[in-house]
Amino acid sequence: MFRYILYGIFFIAVGIPAVFVSPSCGQTRLGVLSEQDSRYHDILVQEVVNADTLVLENNEIVKLIGVRALGKPRPKKRLQRDAHGFVVEEKPDLETPIEERSAQFARELLEGKHVRLEFDAAPKDDQYRTLAYVFLTEGDVFVNAEILRQGFGDLHIESPNLKYAAQLREAYREASAYRRGMDE
Repeated sequence: MFRYILYGIFFIAVGIPAVFVSPSCGQTRLGVLSEQDSRYHDILVQEVVNADTLVLENNEIVKLIGVRALGKPRPKKRLQRDAHGFVVEEKPDLETPIEERSAQFARELLEGKHVRLEFDAAPKDDQYRTLAYVFLTEGDVFVNAEILRQGFGDLHIESPNLKYAAQLREAYREASAYRRGMDE
């Protein structure tokens, strides 16, 4: 019995440093994690899939924490061009489905813009998408809360990602109080 306790103490003493120190470079894994986070301080949004999912310039798929898209948007329509070749943008009207309006809002807010990502306790979801809080680098707008505040997403808070839960709840309450994003 004493021998097993001694083995346990030995493996704990030897195993813990082995987990956090990489023998190839003498660097801790915690240091590697902070280096990875620095990649996300100023990164370009390549595409917005819907109100809660975006694709970064490195083709990484990011799911916004605390936001659930209202529905799947329909495929993009062909671009209409005027006589000079310029794109004619259609303005969303009240008859446009809410899921399309929410996706359009997210595109206008994020596509082609630089963002900063913050992470919480769970870094990936069950579909292996990166979970993050997204902030525009210009103006420091909290995108997750802004989508909820404008009524273009449902509140979806899941433990253990609770870092900004209070702010997200408040943004959602504000949208509900002013009936933003609601179908008329």
